[in-house]
Amino acid sequence: MMAALYAEFRKFLTVRSTYIVSIIGLVLAGFIAFWGIGYKGDAQLLQQSDALQHASMDVISIVGVFVGILAILLICHEYRYNTISYTLTISNSRFRVLIAKLITVGAYALLMTFVAIALGMGLVALGANMANHPLGTQSIDFYSLLWKTIAYMIGSAWLGLFLGFLSRSLVFAIVAYFLIPTLEPILNGLLKISNNYLPTAAQNQILQTSSAPDVFSPVASLGVFAIYMAVAFIASTVLFLRRDAN
Repeated sequence: MMAALYAEFRKFLTVRSTYIVSIIGLVLAGFIAFWGIGYKGDAQLLQQSDALQHASMDVISIVGVFVGILAILLICHEYRYNTISYTLTISNSRFRVLIAKLITVGAYALLMTFVAIALGMGLVALGANMANHPLGTQSIDFYSLLWKTIAYMIGSAWLGLFLGFLSRSLVFAIVAYFLIPTLEPILNGLLKISNNYLPTAAQNQILQTSSAPDVFSPVASLGVFAIYMAVAFIASTVLFLRRDAN
């Protein structure tokens, strides 16, 4: 297992796309935090005691998209460039390869969570100060902030990875990654399926900071999203173990 983990981390950390996509995601999220939330944000909202906590959730929702893209690239690039055969040759268990990839993108998502929170809070505060409407006294529930953001980010990474395992096509996986959140409002409007039971809507509800009528709590939303992830994990495992590498 350690050999599989080492191989996956090495592949993930030695390709330029990992750093390029990560930097683009952090720059975009940082700009929105500094300019949109801090500098041009509503001064009254910034005076609220949970302004930084709200801002952190917004930053995480942006960075999470790029985390999912990198997870897709980790598996789909292997099929695209036909290096998956080498990966499977050096390991005597396909299941270990799958678990190693899950751990790799999960660890990356965990790291990006802490980076995004620190970057978001710092740039929001800087933008607010430069606009001469500094933040009010802040009260941050770190326990709530951390479990919600970590669950959201790891969920984004695993969602992207499972889409890659299921499709094996880079284009299809990325299109599906962005299309699913687009189709869910249509299902909600036409078929009257509650957002509480739709995968990415439930994932987004994990980040909610206040309760709303007829909306599941963050814990319940995490449970719904976890069910989708469990089904995707089982399907990915079966297909990855049984399908031909080519």
